Amino acid sequence: MSDRLDARGPAAPAALRTLRILELLADAESALSLTEIASRLGLPKSSVHHVVSVLVDRGWVERDDELRMSLGLRAWEVGQAYDLAQSLTQRARPYLTEVRDAVDETVRLAVLSGTDQVCLAKVPGSHPLVFDQRIGARLPCHATGLGKALLSGRSGDEIRKLYASGPLEQFTAQTLADRDALEAELATIRERGYAEDLGEYVLGIRCVAVPVRTREGDVVASISVSGPVHRFDDEHVERARAALQSAAEQLGVRLGEATAVS
Repeated sequence: MSDRLDARGPAAPAALRTLRILELLADAESALSLTEIASRLGLPKSSVHHVVSVLVDRGWVERDDELRMSLGLRAWEVGQAYDLAQSLTQRARPYLTEVRDAVDETVRLAVLSGTDQVCLAKVPGSHPLVFDQRIGARLPCHATGLGKALLSGRSGDEIRKLYASGPLEQFTAQTLADRDALEAELATIRERGYAEDLGEYVLGIRCVAVPVRTREGDVVASISVSGPVHRFDDEHVERARAALQSAAEQLGVRLGEATAVS
């Protein structure tokens, strides 16, 4: 591979070199010295030293007592997270489909990433949506049903650490204004077992979501149904909530069984 991306901007060479170094270490049968990395990639030793130093600091690369490099724990953690996401998506899909068939609305599965929820999978209903979160998209937890269901599995201390930096970003007049309001909302969600979003991220969209818990009670994901408020009345929301809670319970059991087997 050449450095053909160098002309695309000042950040491209460093990004490309970083990826090349990680790929080389992933394929290497043993740890490599700085000189070996530079030689195999045809890069200046000074450039490799700079990139490797950053990767070591961030945990992507480990350096042994002989100053030889290998992949670090962070690379393994990211690989494990990807495997978990793939496994979760595969196991969840039949239950998402069951909910979709019960209410004929779009059903989504999400996981927590910092203060965002990330959509891992969705099963579309027959009704078109004004707003449709794509797979892989990140949305703020405090303004979405999926996100609040995920946050309901975190302790008060964890919430305060996640939202330590002032007011919450506002998307509509319905968005929760601050951490105190969010903590009060999460207490309600924990008590009743589900979250709602009524125009908090997009006006005119209503969402109901439930957490997916392991047998130990840990929240590992959330699933939701959403639709326009003119169609998504209280009766429809109640049907969706019941279907979601049944699906979440079954998925939690299946995840526990998979963990026990592995």
